[in-house]
Amino acid sequence: MSKGLEKPPGSASVSVSLSESSTLNPQPAPLIPDHELLHRIGRGSYGEVWLARNIMGEHRAVKVVHRRSFGDNRPFEREFEGIQRYEPISRSHESQVQILHVGCNQAEGYFYYVMELADPVISNPCSVISKSSVSAGTGSLNTEPPITDYSPKTLRSELECHGRLPLTDCIEIGLALTTALEHLHTHDLVHRDIKPSNIIFVKGRPKLADIGLVTDVGDAKSIVGTEGYLAPEGPGTAQADLYSLGKVLYEISTGRDRKHFPDLPLDLQEWRTDGRCWS
Repeated sequence: MSKGLEKPPGSASVSVSLSESSTLNPQPAPLIPDHELLHRIGRGSYGEVWLARNIMGEHRAVKVVHRRSFGDNRPFEREFEGIQRYEPISRSHESQVQILHVGCNQAEGYFYYVMELADPVISNPCSVISKSSVSAGTGSLNTEPPITDYSPKTLRSELECHGRLPLTDCIEIGLALTTALEHLHTHDLVHRDIKPSNIIFVKGRPKLADIGLVTDVGDAKSIVGTEGYLAPEGPGTAQADLYSLGKVLYEISTGRDRKHFPDLPLDLQEWRTDGRCWS
């Protein structure tokens, strides 16, 4: 294990209460200093994301990456190094998910990072993304998401709720995400898994999420990504990120699955500029 994974001195952990969600999470919650983990809200190949509350009473998202998820130390350490590189630039672009703290528990074999929390999904009625909320970041937000039924608002959840999105929203989302990728690529980093479920909304603004996959440009040591969004040449380059983003924009503007690309809807000429049909 590299020295970068040593536990910071003087860290103190608060007691963790799973309360009513304990039956949904049979595995004990990790210990995260100054945070109470409420319940698990996501899981990926290399980690899990928890809804948490800090000692100030603010809700946060905490991703925990376990050493046991990897075959050996090196890929685990490489993921940790990627987060260390991303953390200082995460707060310098409005469409990057902000990393608020990075830490580790060497004894238990995991590292973690604390992030800003996505807006909650409002399922009834479905909320409509407006151009003004995307460009200004002023979309409606319940700052105290329900503890028992919170789920993050993502581009995937918006597609499932609305189908294709209005053209003006597609343009605003596209601009926000292309500038976020430009910012990432300028720092010689790539995302490697751009897809609707990895794009969250924070105060109405779309942001690149699941930054645990962020790594150096050209890193081809591991093949990651999602079928249908993965570039033919594989991940690990700026061009591959842009290819994946193109598939995302195809989905949100046409309402069609990325596997249908580049086919267009037969009734396209009947659409208005807000994305809805005339009839």
